[in-house]
Amino acid sequence: MATADYPAAEKAAQKLSERDEDSLLFELGKRIEDSKQPGGEQRKLEYEAAFVDTSETQGFEFFENVGRRWYKNAEAELMKFLCDKNNADRDRLTSGKTIPQIAASLATAGLLAVLAAPPAWVIVATTIVAQKIASTGIDAWCQVYYERQTGAASRK
Repeated sequence: MATADYPAAEKAAQKLSERDEDSLLFELGKRIEDSKQPGGEQRKLEYEAAFVDTSETQGFEFFENVGRRWYKNAEAELMKFLCDKNNADRDRLTSGKTIPQIAASLATAGLLAVLAAPPAWVIVATTIVAQKIASTGIDAWCQVYYERQTGAASRK
């Protein structure tokens, strides 16, 4: 499947958008760890697949931490793109749409290509982003993100 398969991305995002952030981070961690399982390299190329859930042996918290750590790295790349008001694609990808549509647009735009992220991971990350944009608006989310970064830097 090609990364730019918008209908598949939107279908996956529709299911994912019903989850809260902690559940999405767990799902992201599960998908990351699934790539180590037999057939995982192929599954990670799909927005939706029968990802192996080994949380019975590794634990919910482990998967959530894996997802949180990966998302934190990806978030910085997303913010560079999304918070640049001079970026002509920004409004096209984020305005006047549902959460699944925003997530699918971001996932298929190749924004996380710099991280070499496969579709299985990207769709979860962009669903988290789409939920944040929908709840606060993109400018407010950017402001909070950068204030949080500045605050963290000043505490060091």
